[in-house]
Formats: sequence, structure tokens, C-alpha cells
Amino acid sequence: METTGFPGPLEAATAQRKVLLVSSFVLPHAGGVEQFVDTAKELLRARGCRVRVLACRLPGGSGDADGLLPTWFVRPGRWPLPVGGWRTLWREIGEADVIVANGARHLLPAVATLVARLRRKQVLFVLHGSGAPFTKSSFFYHRLLGSVFEWLIARPALRLSLPVSLSRAGVAGARARYGVAATYVPYPLRDLPLPQRARSLLASEPLEIVWVGRLYPEKDPLSAIAVVEQVRRSRDARLELYGEGILADALERLARDRPWISVRGSRSWAQIQEIQAAAHLGLSTSLRDATQIGILEPLSRGIPVVSTRVGDAPRHYVAPGLRRFCVEPGDVDAAAAAILELAGAYDRHRDEFAANGRLLKARHSRGRAYLASLVEPATSSRSSGISPGDRLVLGNQPTHVP
Repeated sequence: METTGFPGPLEAATAQRKVLLVSSFVLPHAGGVEQFVDTAKELLRARGCRVRVLACRLPGGSGDADGLLPTWFVRPGRWPLPVGGWRTLWREIGEADVIVANGARHLLPAVATLVARLRRKQVLFVLHGSGAPFTKSSFFYHRLLGSVFEWLIARPALRLSLPVSLSRAGVAGARARYGVAATYVPYPLRDLPLPQRARSLLASEPLEIVWVGRLYPEKDPLSAIAVVEQVRRSRDARLELYGEGILADALERLARDRPWISVRGSRSWAQIQEIQAAAHLGLSTSLRDATQIGILEPLSRGIPVVSTRVGDAPRHYVAPGLRRFCVEPGDVDAAAAAILELAGAYDRHRDEFAANGRLLKARHSRGRAYLASLVEPATSSRSSGISPGDRLVLGNQPTHVP
């Protein structure tokens, strides 16, 4: 289903800046890209932009988008391949001032970029990955076909746009993997709810651990079970896993004879905030990542998290004393030891994480204004919340911000 397009020529003189967000997946499909698209839509609308969203049509036709393109989902990873809707794509791009494409490993954002440049439109290409290679993936799909796609489609699209990375890791990855210099923009956090109460942990109380993410090999939820299994040799602990993906069946099989494991499936963003606040700590076992939004949000709220050292995760532990809770990926012993250390002096560490959260939230508070400055006209007189010396320059040359 499609809604009415942007204002026509007769309204051009008074129309707001028109932004088209392009992403293969949007809510209710769960993921970090989907959350970013929803956040960007709301913040740009709040700044007076007219925002529309173009996406692939999910099975069943659902999707929080104004335009949906017919799509095949190629197995085994359900890679989205648009197979129609090209008139919709052409029209939506023609009616926009700025296109914000999301995801360098999907076809729709790349095609939208090529069409937009053909129509002389400004394109921001948001990179959500770190550029790190897939270590647990299909050789044929991710490595062979992925390399062909990267060289023939992704690289040309990125070089025709202004690449924007939401992570420091992504800036380095863009240069190494795609040969482009990306502008770093701190991830624009949503308005995060404050934890309702400060959790305490009694010596006899089970340690409640929450893992949230896509159930795919690169997120390594199987290691989360191994970590908590090792923790349980020293103290009682329970693990709840939230998400969906190809490893769901394997996790449910493991949970059958491990009553301390609960595989809960996907939940809304608001529900996840409540779940994380109610637990003693979060756990992330990713083997490759970039922004690490799954730990950025709870850490920004002051919730204790033990994470693997991938992507921007080390930067999220702003306080030096907390960096020992960010361990090497795949090191089950180190992750279990970090959890036990945190639990051993839980109240003290909880207060340290609360202070870290305030620093982290302040760092990312600039992300909204920086992102908005990239889509607003360079000559706009509207207040952007950024001092003149901080304003990012539009065009193909990147400007890095702290």
C-alpha cells in the first residue's frame, strides 16, 4: 500500500525539505537498521522535514513505509532482491530533495543511489556495518557473491554519494573495504527511558542475564549459553534470549534440557527497554559489529553490560575502570569471569555503570543535530542546534566530528 507523494510543483515555494529514507527492511522487522530508520524519520520530521520511507515488501505486505517494492527473499539468509516497483522508485526519488540510503550489502539502497544521482539528487549513504569480514558465513553467498556485489554495485554507489558511518569502526571499515572516506556521525539515540529502580543483587539470588539481538552466527548467541553455563558453576544464573533468526531452532533445542534458558523471540523496542532494565545485566557475544546499538542503549541508561570487543563496543565503556567488562570475541572464559566479577561487587559496579551512562549519553546527544545538518540546505537559516563551527559541510568531502 502506498500513500500520497510529496507536495507537487505548486507547493514547492513553501514545501519543507523533502527527505526519502531508503532501506530494504523497516519496522516491524527487527534490527538495528530498522530502528535507525524509524529514529531518523521522527527526528527529521521534528525538525520540519517532509519524510517518506521506501522499503522492500515483507511477506504478507506489511512494513512501516510509504512505498513498498515487490521483493524475493533469497535463501538461506533471506537476502532481499527487489523484483518490481521501479516506477514507484523513480517517482519517490524524483519528488525528494535528499535521499538517505541505508545498508551497503543490499540491492535496493544501491539502486536508489544510482537512480538518485542520475536525477541529480543529493544522496547520503548510511553505513551500518564495520566492514569486517564474515567469519561464520556461507562461502558462496557472503564471500563469493558478496565480493561480486561489493565491487560491481556497492562501491560505485558509495562513490556517487556522501558515505556516513554511525560508528568509528565503520569509518575505518569503509576505507579498507570500499575505498571511500566516510563522515562519522554519533548514533542518534532515541529518548531513552530511565531505569525505574536500581537493582540490587543478593548472594543467594539468581543472576538474571539478558541477551538481545538477531539470532545469526555473527551475533553468536550460542556462545552466550556457553558463557552462562560456565557462570553457573560458581553461582546460580538465568539467561533470556530475545530475537529472531536462523539459530532460533538450535537455541530452543538447547533450552529443552536447560531450564535456566528462555528463548523469548522478538519484542518491540519499548518492551526490550523494560526487559533490560529489569535484568541484572546485559550480555553481548557478537563476533562482528559496528555501532553495537544492542549495548549502546542499555549502557547509556546505566545498565551493566558485559560485551565482546568488536566494533565501537570498547568506546562505549567510557570509564577506564569498566573496560575489563569488554572482552575478546569468542573468549567464553573471559566473558564468564567478567560476569562473576561484576556480580561479586554488584552495587559498586552498578553505580559505576550509571556514571558511565551519563557520559555516553552526552556523547551521543550530538548525533541528532549532526545528522539533521547533513540533510538540511547549507544556506538554511533554521536553527540547527549546532554552532557555526560545528556545522557539517554538504558535498562529497567528509567532515569528521568527535
